[in-house]
Amino acid sequence: MRVLDWGHVVPHRAPRVRHTTRTPDELRTLLEVAAGRRPADVYLEGAAVLNVYSGELYPANVAIAGGRIAYAGPSRGMVGPETEVHTYPGKILAPGYIDPHTHVTGMATPVEFAREVLRTGTTTLVADAMQLMLQTPPGRLAPLLETLAAMPVRILWAIRLHGSSHLPDEAAFSLERVQALLGLDVVRTVGEVTRWPAVYYGDDDLIQKIAVALAAGRRVDGHAPGASYDRLSALAAAGWSSDHEAITAAEVTNRLRAGMYTMLRHSSLRPDVLALAEAVTPERARSGRLMLTADGPEAATIAREGYLDHVIRRAIAAGIEPVLAYQMATLAPATYVGLDEDLGGIAPGRRANVVVLDDLREPRPSTVFADGRIAARDGVCTAAFPEIAWSEFIPRRFAPAWDPAPELFEMPAEPSGGATVSFPAIVLENSVITRRRDVPMTVRGGRLEVPPSVVRLALLDPGGRWIVRGVLGNFVDRLGGLASTFNVTAHLTVLGQHTGDMARAARRVLELGGGIVAVEDGRTVLEVPLPIGGIMAADRFPVIAERAAALYAFLRDRGYPHTDPHYTLLFLPLDSLPDVRVTYRGVWDVRRGRVLVPRCDLCEQG
Repeated sequence: MRVLDWGHVVPHRAPRVRHTTRTPDELRTLLEVAAGRRPADVYLEGAAVLNVYSGELYPANVAIAGGRIAYAGPSRGMVGPETEVHTYPGKILAPGYIDPHTHVTGMATPVEFAREVLRTGTTTLVADAMQLMLQTPPGRLAPLLETLAAMPVRILWAIRLHGSSHLPDEAAFSLERVQALLGLDVVRTVGEVTRWPAVYYGDDDLIQKIAVALAAGRRVDGHAPGASYDRLSALAAAGWSSDHEAITAAEVTNRLRAGMYTMLRHSSLRPDVLALAEAVTPERARSGRLMLTADGPEAATIAREGYLDHVIRRAIAAGIEPVLAYQMATLAPATYVGLDEDLGGIAPGRRANVVVLDDLREPRPSTVFADGRIAARDGVCTAAFPEIAWSEFIPRRFAPAWDPAPELFEMPAEPSGGATVSFPAIVLENSVITRRRDVPMTVRGGRLEVPPSVVRLALLDPGGRWIVRGVLGNFVDRLGGLASTFNVTAHLTVLGQHTGDMARAARRVLELGGGIVAVEDGRTVLEVPLPIGGIMAADRFPVIAERAAALYAFLRDRGYPHTDPHYTLLFLPLDSLPDVRVTYRGVWDVRRGRVLVPRCDLCEQG
């Protein structure tokens, strides 16, 4: 027997990605270890095991071989001279946490996002692949998804059936590409399908893609905020498997009644679990269709509060019984993605993803095992993660090949000196929901004079071929210029009250290759470089979180009144949220499906 020396932490090495089937030799190894005829690689003893299958907590030891659990019970017959033995008296062994629906949108790469969440107990993510589909050439996407799945945190993928905003070309989400990606074992779901009205009214392209996904044995993640029970039922009939958009207990109940898996969300944008917990009765819990999700919180929140450990903690505080809260973050999501024979519990044959807890009511682990090896201890990640040459997968999207001039951000109008016109402003109701409000503007010299109650807003093509001009209200009180490539389309958004500062911020963002830049009085006062596709940086997560926190403090200091500036910037072009958005087509009325202010094609102007 070899007892681990805690002064030397054995690093985790990522396994090769493969299907969940096991070879005869692997099955034989697990059998021999379980029967005590062969020594285990690793043996955990002295703790109580949280059994998510039987819903109980009881003393048991865990034997691991080849990265999988071979045995969980009282026997020590599989402990040999070379077995690593870890003793945890008074501790609890629980399965590693699984998030069934997340977005790696915290400005960090998927590698750094995974490294950060691993240290607090999350060992599996089902992540939105939208930005990777949008920015990675078709021949390079599958290798990238598989490489990112072969990490200590296993990232499984949800592929999109459509973009998140109007785009010049939606080839990235074609039926042919979706079919090809569904052949990857690491792709477990499709969605989230944010264009739920299109599905409801029978959009042929989306119905075909949903049918292809279901035929491939994949789940369909829905997104239907505010939909009535009858409409949810229709969407379920059209193939939807789940929805995470409930914001009341009644909406949770409606989704369950429609036969959907239902995710209780607690994120930086929507910390809803306190309100949703009311719907979690013992009867509904027995369905196994309730799950917890963090739904992609921004980086500063993750660094400050944790990830799924924080969601579980809040769920327990909201009154959800502790064992059930863990089942909702382990077994239920594993079952949802069809991997419950592989993940989600401490039982023979499952991957040895185990967290060591001091108390069931405190989900922050002292030690994390991923595939049978120590991957984090005392909040410090010790696992080895791959180095990704991002330029090989995501071509440079932003470059200083053109020079945005201050005049570009003026609001042109038909000459009629002194006349007042009504302009449709986009006004933030909260961090992400907008409403139209018509703002009076005076026409002088062929331009609209923008009042100080709003800021100028422009959406530009990265190459300077077109621009959409509008105004944004209830964002900040004062702002020289802020340029950002951090949004769901990876286009360039520019906001501000001074066209010179806006132009300087836009130029600097292009020089950085993407990111967020603020300029005041001609001087750059804040920079968040995001050179990977304009949405990510390869820096370590704490660095990303610090930069994000500085950005949020900058905006709040200038009067930002809402809770989550991260998602304000990210969602400005998102065409599925009410009420008015800035998209490739122009300033877009979401509810009526029409352009309020058209796009201007700059190449036509010479």
